[in-house]
Amino acid sequence: MGQIIQGSVNIWYESLIKSTLTPPNYIFGIAWSILYLLIAISGWIIWRAKKTPRINIIRKSFIVQAFLNWSWTPLFFYYHLILSSFVCLVFISVFSLHVILKSIRTLPVVALLFIPYFLWLAYATYLSYQMWLLN
Repeated sequence: MGQIIQGSVNIWYESLIKSTLTPPNYIFGIAWSILYLLIAISGWIIWRAKKTPRINIIRKSFIVQAFLNWSWTPLFFYYHLILSSFVCLVFISVFSLHVILKSIRTLPVVALLFIPYFLWLAYATYLSYQMWLLN
């Protein structure tokens, strides 16, 4: 995945018109490193929880958001599909919010760990939308 990003960041991504609220590239690496840690801890808690219908729903939403999160990078950096990657971010946000709302009573730590992720996704979705409009 790193090779996909590296070549495109150096050439294609740098050529795009971006929102004035786009942070420097190094911020993305720091933010995502922290967020992936929070997501991993959340996943571990979800998988260790006793199986119930509610936990199964949380697990399914977690899996869907994780798959979509993984899918975003090639959509954007390899295929250069700005609109598709924006739509993907919208769906990642929806499923992440679903994880928060469904886990708030059952697994409150998961809900708390997912809040920074959801807030970053909202910001990333805004940036992606602006990128689509400007390019």
